[in-house]
Order: sequence, then structure tokens, then C-alpha cells
Amino acid sequence: MEPVYTPAKHSPPRKIVIENEAFGFGNIEAWANIIRSYNEKHPEHQVILLYQGQPVQSLTYLFKLVKGVDRDAFELVVSAQDADFSQVAKLYRLLVEGAGTTYEKFISHEIHRTLKLF
Repeated sequence: MEPVYTPAKHSPPRKIVIENEAFGFGNIEAWANIIRSYNEKHPEHQVILLYQGQPVQSLTYLFKLVKGVDRDAFELVVSAQDADFSQVAKLYRLLVEGAGTTYEKFISHEIHRTLKLF
């Protein structure tokens, strides 16, 4: 008998609103910390950040784009086998906050420490 493969379910895409004119390195670091915190709580979920419809392979890619980034081109999708998307709204809200001017609260100065956001 062959094992049955169940494809992961995806949350609907959510456009990340970036109103911060000075979106830059600090915002990307905040996003990395927020996503790391979500992944610690939900290790079986995959957070997919889309830029211009294409998955961002790593956030370091965004550091290379930061000066010419299209602030209207980001979307968030979460993929999970368990289809438990109950905290995706909070993840989305925190990413929008992290893209804003008050991103510093998501920057941890302690090494190897994950923020307890979820």
C-alpha cells in the first residue's frame, strides 16, 4: 500500500502594507525576528513572503534590494499541513508593524534569543 501524500494547505495571500517611506535594513531585521518567533511557536508551518508574486528565498535577498524595493509588492502566505492558521492574522499584523517606523521593538540585542510574540 502506497503512503498517501496530503499536500499542505495555504492561507490566503495578504498584502503587506508598507507606508514607511524609510523602509530599510532595520525593518527587514524586524521581519526576520518576527518570522523566527512565529516559526518557534509553529515549527511545522512555512512562512512564505512573496515579492512581486515570487517567493523570497531568504531575507538576505531583501537586504540587497532595500534601496530599490517596491513597497507595494509584498504578500504573506503561510503553508501548513495542520491548516491551523489561527495566528496568521497576528503574524500579518506584526509584519505590518515591523515594516513601519516603530520597528525597533522587534530588534533584539541579545544573541540567540527569540522574541516571545506568539
